[in-house]
Amino acid sequence: MKLNNIEVQNIYMLGIGGVGMGALAQYFLYYGCQVYGYDRVRSEICEILENKGAKIHYLPNITLIPDDIDIVIYTPAIPIDFEELQIIKNKNLPIYKRSDILAMITPQLETYAVAGSHGKSTITAMLSHIWYTAHRDFIAMIGAIVKDYENNFFINGEPKEFIVEADEYDKTFLKFTVDTGIITSIEPDHLDIYKNLDALKDAFREFAHKIKNEIWIDENVNLQIDKNINTYGLSNSSDIYAYNIRLDDGATVFDIYSNYHQIKIENLHLHAAGMHNIRNATAAIAIALSKNINIDQIKKAINSYPGLKRRLDLIYNGKNKKYYDDYAHHPTEIDTLFDALKTLYPDKTFCAIFQPHLYSRTLYLADDFATSLSKWDRIILLDIYPAREQPIEGVTSEWLLSKINNNNKYLMSKDELLTNLSNISEDILVTIGAGDIDRLREPIKNKLIEYEA
Repeated sequence: MKLNNIEVQNIYMLGIGGVGMGALAQYFLYYGCQVYGYDRVRSEICEILENKGAKIHYLPNITLIPDDIDIVIYTPAIPIDFEELQIIKNKNLPIYKRSDILAMITPQLETYAVAGSHGKSTITAMLSHIWYTAHRDFIAMIGAIVKDYENNFFINGEPKEFIVEADEYDKTFLKFTVDTGIITSIEPDHLDIYKNLDALKDAFREFAHKIKNEIWIDENVNLQIDKNINTYGLSNSSDIYAYNIRLDDGATVFDIYSNYHQIKIENLHLHAAGMHNIRNATAAIAIALSKNINIDQIKKAINSYPGLKRRLDLIYNGKNKKYYDDYAHHPTEIDTLFDALKTLYPDKTFCAIFQPHLYSRTLYLADDFATSLSKWDRIILLDIYPAREQPIEGVTSEWLLSKINNNNKYLMSKDELLTNLSNISEDILVTIGAGDIDRLREPIKNKLIEYEA
C-alpha cells in the first residue's frame, strides 16, 4: 500500500500493544502489510494482533527487527533513550509517531474526530456501533476494547469514512484533517505538555478552527471561538438535547429533540449507566442525524450498544459483593464513576482501589484527586504507575494519601491488596486507573469467588 507516496509493505511498531498502536497495526494488516513489533507486556491487543499475523517480541532484541522494514512507527510512551529506538534511528529508517501516520490517513477519508478530556472512547465506540448497525463503509479506531466485538478496530466494506479519537496529548489532534468534530470537555490534564489550562484551551480552539464542516461541542464547554458551533447536552437551549430521562428495567430511557435537524426521537434505551453516557449518546446521535442515518437504525444501535471494557465494567456479581473495574484516571472521571455507582446502588458502601497514573498528573491534580477519593467509604492507593515518566521528587502515593480527608484510607502493594481482600467490608469494590491495575481483575475476582464459596 502507499502512504504519502511511500510504498509500504513491512512495518515495525514500537509499543505495538497499546490501544492506539494496536488499532493502527490492524489497519495495516487489513491492507496486506506485514507487521512486526515490540512491547514489554503481552496485552489483550497483542493477542488480537498475533491472531491476525503480526510478529511481536516482548524483550528488547534488535536482531528480531527484519532488514527489509519500510517504516517504523512508535508511541510517545516509548522512552527516547530506549535501545531499539536508538538503533533504528542510527539505521536512518523512516520513523514516525503514531499521530503522524493518522495525519496521513485522515485526508483520504471523510473523518469524524472526537476530542475532549473525557468521553472520547465512549462516543467513538457509540458512533462506530451506529455506523456498523447502519451498514456504512467505514474504519474506526477506538481507545478501548468494545464489548461483544472484542476489539477496538472496526472496518466495514470499502471504507469511505473514518471515525477516530482525537487525543490532545502531545498535540496529536492538531495534525488531523477533520470533516466533522466533537469536543466533549476541556479540563486541566496533560499539563506536562500544556503547562496551564489556557494553553490547553488554545489547542482545542485551534482544533475547532481546523474542522471543515460541523463541530458539536458539549453545552458545558466554555470555548470562545470565531466559528459557527453546534451544542449538545441536556438543556433545551442546546441544538440537540436529551430529555424525559427515566430508568426502566436496568436501562436509561430518554427522548431526543434536535433543533438543528428538526427531528424528535422518542424512547431511546441505553444500557450504559450514568448521565454522562446520555450526553455521550446525544453527541453520537447528532452526527448520525447529520449523516442521514435513519431513526430506526439509531434507536436499534443505542439499545444494543454493548459498552467498553474498563468503563464501569462489572467483573464479579456475587451474593454479598460486587466488583467493578474502570479506566478513570482524572478527578472528574472518578467523580462521574462515583455518581454513577451511587445512582445504581444508593444504599451500598464502596471501596475505591486507585492506581494513580503519571507523576505529573498526580502532582498537578493532587488536591482534586484527594477531594474525589475522600467521598468513598474506603480508599486503597497503589503506587503511582509511571508509564513514560521518571519519578518526581516528593510525588508519591503516600503523599497523595496524606491529602485524603478520610480515616479509612490505606496504601498497599498489589500483593498486599490481594492478601487483605477478605478484610474489605464494603459492598462494592472498584479498581480505578489507567495503568496496569487491570491485571488485578482476574486475581481479585478469583479471591472473591473463593471467599463467597
